[in-house]
Amino acid sequence: MTSSLTYRILQPSLLDPILRAEVFALFSRCYDCVSATAFLQDLEEKTSIILLTDKTGKVQGFSTQQVYEWTLAGEPIRILYSGDTVIDPGSWGSQELAKAWCRVAAAAMQGPPVRRTFWFLISKGYRTYLYLPLFFRHFIPGVGTAAPQEWNGLLDELARHKFHDAYDPQTSLIRFPASRGQLTPELIPIPQNRQDDPHVTFFLQR
Repeated sequence: MTSSLTYRILQPSLLDPILRAEVFALFSRCYDCVSATAFLQDLEEKTSIILLTDKTGKVQGFSTQQVYEWTLAGEPIRILYSGDTVIDPGSWGSQELAKAWCRVAAAAMQGPPVRRTFWFLISKGYRTYLYLPLFFRHFIPGVGTAAPQEWNGLLDELARHKFHDAYDPQTSLIRFPASRGQLTPELIPIPQNRQDDPHVTFFLQR
């Protein structure tokens, strides 16, 4: 049974040192090969952070977000980039993150000015990847989804801009010479009820 969570959407600059330490502590419990310095530097680049807290106020999850401008075939567009996303396993099943992300996405789409908006998501695990088929009919890379060809070029541009040579356009994978964060062994196994999911199969094949 999941604990009752509530969400807040904050600017990263509003996080005090104690809260920053609590957020990183959760991150380091769920991911190996992470650095507090690198995490905090990345956090400063974001425009917002979704915080999930329990009844005691303890952080049980978070997701970092960045909104910025781009162009697609000469058209000004807006990018919503989601970076690190973590929910403590004891709170899996809560829908608060989905609710909060919908608010962030709605604000990005509404402008100002109003612009077509694309979600640029980085997934280190299948649970995060499953937000794509949850929210969208068309997305790349994916299975059983028909997306405009121009989206491939947009994905390559966005990924090269952020990750340079670590991004492989042939696979849509980001591979660093040394790990910058990977799931702990305890969080890697796929539950039995997910093993036949075509989206999970596609993610694991990639």
